[in-house]
Amino acid sequence: MGLVLTDAHGLVLKAEGDLAAQKLQSGFFASIAHTADALRDAADDDTAALPVVRLETSARVLMVTRSAGGERTLAVSKRRGLLNDE
Repeated sequence: MGLVLTDAHGLVLKAEGDLAAQKLQSGFFASIAHTADALRDAADDDTAALPVVRLETSARVLMVTRSAGGERTLAVSKRRGLLNDE
């Protein structure tokens, strides 16, 4: 399990667990969250919740989201099989 917290530019504020080694690639998470947020903004519904992007690999599940206003991006990683629904 791990997490990466970045600022609006993708610079790492905190990294722990299995994502700590991914610090140099943290801009990837900010980019995913930014794109998902842009898709939400394109929708007609102004009350739409902040999007959460779920990425699945054979080894882990990643969930990526932004804070309101886009100041922070959070990516959380769990090894497959540790989630309640799997």
